[in-house]
Amino acid sequence: MNFIKNLFNLNRKKRSVVFYRQSYYHFYYLAQALRKRGWDAIVVNLEPPTGVNANFYHGEDLNLYNEDPKIFRKNIKNFFNDAKHRFQLMHFAGDGYLSFFPEFATHDTPPDIIKWKSKNNKIAYTVSGCNSGRSQTSISKWSIADSGLSVCDRCIWQLNENVCNDKKNLAWGEKIHQYCDLIFSEAGPGLDYIAAQPNVIREPLTMCLDSSYWSPELVIPKEHRISRSENEVLIYHAMGNYNSRASESRNIKGTPFVFEAVERLQREGYNVKLIFITDKPNKEVRFYQAQADIIVDQLNYGRYGANAREGMMLGKPVICYLNKFEFNEKDKVACLDECPLISATEHTVYEALKKLILDPTLRKVVGNKSREYALKWHSATACAERYEKIYDKLFD
Repeated sequence: MNFIKNLFNLNRKKRSVVFYRQSYYHFYYLAQALRKRGWDAIVVNLEPPTGVNANFYHGEDLNLYNEDPKIFRKNIKNFFNDAKHRFQLMHFAGDGYLSFFPEFATHDTPPDIIKWKSKNNKIAYTVSGCNSGRSQTSISKWSIADSGLSVCDRCIWQLNENVCNDKKNLAWGEKIHQYCDLIFSEAGPGLDYIAAQPNVIREPLTMCLDSSYWSPELVIPKEHRISRSENEVLIYHAMGNYNSRASESRNIKGTPFVFEAVERLQREGYNVKLIFITDKPNKEVRFYQAQADIIVDQLNYGRYGANAREGMMLGKPVICYLNKFEFNEKDKVACLDECPLISATEHTVYEALKKLILDPTLRKVVGNKSREYALKWHSATACAERYEKIYDKLFD
């Protein structure tokens, strides 16, 4: 592990963070932006390069994985022993993984985390989804308050207690509040353990993008170009892990309604084509998004995800159902008041698409606002600046 030793010859007094485990590509670009500001910041991955989530990742600074369990654990142990002296902050993602070591992840008192905190080091966490520290019951009530419908009834995980149930979700929320000094809610609904509190960051901050990588001027490689007829309007929609996240009766993104709306528009004579993407490497997905005239994210949940962030950064008009409702005024987030997403549900997506199809000028105006919003709230450069202020306050 000499190659790891070489990583630790830096001044501990620098602002320092180890992003432990991946959060899509977000940590990768945030770490890069922090290093440009003089930080000691790295991303550490524990998954094999060909793992099930590899399509969503853009890279890492260090991978500790080894197919030999003994070597794998030795890699982690060596890294931890050095990291506790080098880094002041450990920032992780992945519900249920509050530990450097996989075998301690389910412990109520993970020994490595106890040791980490004893060194006056801090811990930060970024939520993964709607069930991160929020009960299914609360999410359901929140969605009903806005639309009259429970988003959980659209979700394949509603009846799978291994993935989502009130007891499990709230136990995780209790654990992260016990150990985490910072919790990044990424503008999700302020419910249960993700409601506004001194250690909960409500506005989006860590789910960031490289603004040049997702540029409106992106050059499309020949192998990714979409054939299109003259004046044809391309509508993009995507759902990762489609086969495991959808069934005949449940689809959290409302994908069947997107298909139906596009087919109806085609029957009515509109020159439109659907681009549907699933399970492509994210590095390639941007080439298809960049060629689209309209992007549709999700029609059920009420907050936006990676597809919308990427689409906005590319300067596209994005359709996505927005539920801005919060039970408490203090949980409201400023970003949603500025957000240029065109809100639509399964039952209104046809009208939203038709309006954009008929008005190229509107598409351009909304697309420009999308880019401006994404640069402010989701560019790695802007996020790194805000992250640094929060870090300094934490260690003040």
